[in-house]
Amino acid sequence: MRRCPKCGFLLNENDRYCENCGEDCSAVEDSETAETVSLNEPKDEQKEKLKKQWKIAGILFGAFVLVFAGILALVLLVPHSSSSSNTNTKTKSSLTEPTTVDNSIDGKGYYYFDNKFNEETVDKFMSAFDDVGSMGDLGIGVEFDDFKYQQDYLLLGKKVSQYMQVDFNGKTGTILFLDDENNVVAYSLTFVSSLLNDITTDDVYKKKQTVGRLASWLYALSDYKSYNSCEKVAKYFISEMLDEDNKLIPCLYYNGYTMLCNGNANQIALNFFVTDSDFIERHGIDKGTSSIFQAVTEPSTTIQNTTEPESIDDGPSDADDDYDDYYDDDDYILPDSGTRKLTNSDLAGLDADELELARNEIYAREGRRFNTDYIQDYFDDKWWYVGTIEPEDFTEDMLNDVEKYNVNFIRDYEKNYTE
Repeated sequence: MRRCPKCGFLLNENDRYCENCGEDCSAVEDSETAETVSLNEPKDEQKEKLKKQWKIAGILFGAFVLVFAGILALVLLVPHSSSSSNTNTKTKSSLTEPTTVDNSIDGKGYYYFDNKFNEETVDKFMSAFDDVGSMGDLGIGVEFDDFKYQQDYLLLGKKVSQYMQVDFNGKTGTILFLDDENNVVAYSLTFVSSLLNDITTDDVYKKKQTVGRLASWLYALSDYKSYNSCEKVAKYFISEMLDEDNKLIPCLYYNGYTMLCNGNANQIALNFFVTDSDFIERHGIDKGTSSIFQAVTEPSTTIQNTTEPESIDDGPSDADDDYDDYYDDDDYILPDSGTRKLTNSDLAGLDADELELARNEIYAREGRRFNTDYIQDYFDDKWWYVGTIEPEDFTEDMLNDVEKYNVNFIRDYEKNYTE
């Protein structure tokens, strides 16, 4: 059989030219047609074969596409899933695993305020507290040089220096406790108790001198907090500092700050620290332990209670053991002369000078200042004394009934002593 070498058309034995394409096929012999592969089928058979070939090709192409898609999925999806899994693992770990690093001061759970005590910090305070200049006009603005050194303390074993500023009217005071590099370790707001009356009313002066002053100092000592957030903290502490019986709550924690309170009917001191949330429990302050402050004196060192209210007495606790070596009432001549009526045995053995100081100690505990230099100097050296009330502004009505009784009792004893 002969076929056209060009189109493969079947030739008759005597055809010289291809009937299909006109190709010269005279030289085509039967032996050449044997070499022509897979072109000897009829046209219909050729079409069927081509269809099968295209079908097979389609199947192969589809398989290739699926394999390629699978490889692409492995490349893109598997690493992402692994990364996501690692991220989730890290996030969960960071939320559940306890930290092993304690960055607090000496590992005691409290921290420095952000800003050091300097002129810039005082200016920042005034920019918030005295935004319209009224306080300066009233003579109760604050300048850097207004702060005077008082004495040194140990705060949980760390030496700090106390600097105090008192307004001219003696109703409010600011105390800062600094380390040797002027880092602020604690801040205290002192004020006469009458400033608490109706602080939620329109009495601008009273509210500004409590909430406003506290918020402004927290803002000045912070490097990143807004005034509004500091004001929120100040409002919380001022509103929560008294219990249902209008007695001072000795300690509170809120939003990164711990407040320790001490005071009496006429004067209140609020001490603020930047702390961990467990600072109060950690040092047993909520159990009536001795103060975390230790007054530095020469030649010995004693710690005095600035946080324990007189009404708290839960008996000894395990936490007390950490402080018993430091607690000492020797900084008072008569430690309980404001809560218990005295007897002759309490005064026996005191000389004339000690009797005079014991009587004035009752006034000093209420914040009275003194015209007599040696009496003023004596109380200025006491850790607990914050003199904010001038002698001419102080009245006997600021004393409770026990204090009034003891003042008169000591005065009568002094008369008998001199006779």
